[in-house]
This record gives sequence, C-alpha cells and structure tokens, in this order.
Amino acid sequence: MRLSTVLWCTLASAVAADKPKCSLPPFPDLAASPKAPAGFQLPQGPNRKKVCEVKSTSAGDDAGPAILKAAKKCNRGGTVYFPEGNEYTIASPLDLTFLQHVDFAIFGTIYFKDDIAAWQGKTFNYPFQSVSLFWRFGGSHVNIYGGGKGVIDGLGQTYWNALVTNKAVLRPILLGTDGLHRSSITGLKMTNSPNWFNFISNSTDILISDMFLDVVQKNASAPAKNTDGWDTFRSSKIVIQNSKIVNTDDCVSFKPNSTSVVVQGLDCTGSHGISVGSLGQYRGQVDIVEDVYVYNTTMTNSGDTARIKVWPGVPPESDLQDQGGGLGRVKNVTYELFHHNGNDNAITITQCYASKNQSMCDAYPADLKIEDVTFLNFTGTLGKKYAPRLGTLICSSPNVCTNIAAHNIDVHPPGGGPGYFTCHNLGDAHLDIDCREIGS
Repeated sequence: MRLSTVLWCTLASAVAADKPKCSLPPFPDLAASPKAPAGFQLPQGPNRKKVCEVKSTSAGDDAGPAILKAAKKCNRGGTVYFPEGNEYTIASPLDLTFLQHVDFAIFGTIYFKDDIAAWQGKTFNYPFQSVSLFWRFGGSHVNIYGGGKGVIDGLGQTYWNALVTNKAVLRPILLGTDGLHRSSITGLKMTNSPNWFNFISNSTDILISDMFLDVVQKNASAPAKNTDGWDTFRSSKIVIQNSKIVNTDDCVSFKPNSTSVVVQGLDCTGSHGISVGSLGQYRGQVDIVEDVYVYNTTMTNSGDTARIKVWPGVPPESDLQDQGGGLGRVKNVTYELFHHNGNDNAITITQCYASKNQSMCDAYPADLKIEDVTFLNFTGTLGKKYAPRLGTLICSSPNVCTNIAAHNIDVHPPGGGPGYFTCHNLGDAHLDIDCREIGS
C-alpha cells in the first residue's frame, strides 16, 4: 500500500515552482495565566519559515513514516501541518525526541491503530508503573496545537475490552514527552486513550492549555481504566490550564520528582482527583513533589478531588520492593479555590495508600514526609456516598506529616447542614474544620 506523502511548501511571497505556497491556521496566543512557576519560560515561536503538509492516509496505510519524514524536513524553523478534514492512522512507533524550533499544527484527526498484537514490543517503554508510549516528543521550542479542531483518538475500547480477561494487556499512553523543553501543547481534543492520556516526563517549561480530554464508553461491561488526564514525572516548571476533562481516573497526577507545577482553570468530571502521587511505592527510591499550586478548579461527580496519596513503610525484614517504603517528601503544595459538585471527598490525605490495615500502617509509618500543605477556599456540595463525612486526612505518624492547613472550607453534604472530616496522626495541623479521630 502507498504510504502517505509530505507536501513541502513555504510561506514566502515568491515561491519556487516545485514548492507550492501553503497557508496555516492562526497560531495560538500563549500565556500562563493568572499564575506561573517562578522563572517559567514560554517557547519561542511560531516556527513558520516552511511548512510540511502531511497528506491523509489511505485505508490500511501507516502515517508514521510520513510524519517522521515531515518532522525531519521541517525541523529547525518549520511547521508540520495536518489540515482540517484529513485523517491519519499511525501504526508504528514515532520517536520525535530530536525536535528543535518546529511546530505541529494538528487540525485533522490522528488515530492509533487498535491492533494490540501489532504494538507488542514496539512501543517506548519505561520502568515506572509500566508506562508505554505510541509516540514521544522531545527537544526544545516545539508548539503542538490544534486550534480547538485537531483530534487525537486512541481507540481505547479495544484495549478496555481486552483488559477484562488480561490484566497485563499492553495499553499505551496517548501522548508522551521525554526531554521536551520550552514548548507548548494547546487546543487539542484527545479521546479514548487506552491508558493515561498524557505522560509529561523529563521535561521543563511546558505550557498545556485549552485542551478537551474525553472518554466515550461503548461497552459497559468493559469500562475504561486508568485514563489519567496528565501525569507529570521528573519534570519542572509545568503549567496545565483552562481545560475540560471527562475521564475515569486522576484528572492530574503529580508523579515522582514533579516540582514547580501550576494547575489552574480545570473542569474535571468523573475524576479520582488532582492528585499528588502515588509516591513512595518503590522501596529505597526517593520521590519528591514540591512547589505545586492548584488554583480555581471545578470538579463534578468525582471520587477524590484535592488528594495526596503516599505508600506506608514496610517491616525491616520484608523483601517487598514495590509495595511501599520509598523515601522523599511532599512539600509546599497548595489547593486554592475548589468548586465541588457531587463529589465523594473534598480533601483526601493518606500515608497508608493501598493498605487497609491502619494498625500496620501506624506500626510502620511512611518514610516519605508530607509537610506544608494548604487547602484554601473550598465551596460546594458533595455527593451522598459518605455523607455527612466530607473527607479524610490520614497520616501514618505525626512525625512525618506536619504543618497541614485547611481554611475557609465551605463544603457541605447533600441537603446542607454540617459535615465532618476523619483525621488521624496530623501533628501540628492548622485546621478550621470539624476533624474527628478514626472510629469516633
């Protein structure tokens, strides 16, 4: 079958006969607002001296080689263009970690072939939580944008169906960065990711804005699993803002060594929270999440919302390597302006993640500390699942969980009236909430 081809054009007024003139959609306005990490740098751009237009694929063809060819052709000063109305199927892994001063204007629809067997042994794999990627972007001064029209579809239902009988089925993440710096990802619709939607790793100064992430269920007996919106990992100075997410897991998750991150203006439905962690899963490994600001968030029909999850310690004689005992800290994390609509918990802190034995957790406290965490200005009404309880703040020891603050938490159970939080081992907390000990 014929592979999709690349049309190379320029934006100059005088165009050579063999280089047809192209026009690109408007470049997005890039701004981190109202908040940004200290020292945050936007990419230089747009990069529009030349344009490499990728043609639609025919049925059964793989667009991957053509996209790679276009990326190399337009690298260092050009734009890879996917016009509106065009469709592309990617059936082979794409390593785009060589990029410098190049943009991807995705206004068509990109699919990833939903042949599970065909992707075996071909994805980019990471040891952390079995992460695998269809494609990955790296380099600097890269703008990936869709103007509210571009679509990336993972055809996830095929993978969720397979997951019912095979819990270890390969389920790649829809978009990944690895070593991407001073870059942006904006204006895209992402749908039906087999696994997490986005994995932001080993990256700095990334602006993510005006995105729509959506899970569309077609088989109730095979529900979507693990469809986190964004997971940050070993990355710093990241802004995720002004986006709508409808999914079945964390809206955003700050994985190990995420620092200087701002999340603002998100609307999350069906989520498991904007979550720190989970951290401390791997014994002896140091996980740090520090200087995180979550601002002006609306969450609807979600389980957890403002959430911190840390694994407990393990007995000294244990040979467990991936069931807790990790080192590190959660420090200087603020959740401000949270608007609640029918969620289960307004605040969740645990240092006993994945453990149902509180006595064991207390006996072997987490080795990873939680300190300087603030919850501020929460409003709204929760769902009835745990009413009148409004949330849980459970630490494994007051020695490793300090300076937790909660102020102006105006959240109520259904029908109004007072509610309370379950608390344990909080130490020197500063809480303007009704906090009740476990079992009281």
